Amino acid sequence: MDNQCLILLSKFSVAARPFVGSVNSAKMIRDSQYAAEIFEQVDEIGNEELILLSLDLQNMLGMLASPAAEKVEQPAAPKYIFGARG
Repeated sequence: MDNQCLILLSKFSVAARPFVGSVNSAKMIRDSQYAAEIFEQVDEIGNEELILLSLDLQNMLGMLASPAAEKVEQPAAPKYIFGARG
């Protein structure tokens, strides 16, 4: 866990306190079920700033599923046949 994530977590817990009550930061890091419940409560509130903080934090904690990247088959480049001396 890097410093930026801890800063974002503390901002989120302070901003969420008036809406969802006390947020246990250490438990959010360790318990994904608890974190999911808190994020769900925040989503139901509808506060834009809090939702953006929530999404950023979920992304940093790895809780957001990234869209599956479609692999595009690229044809292999033609192989170089001639050497330096030609």
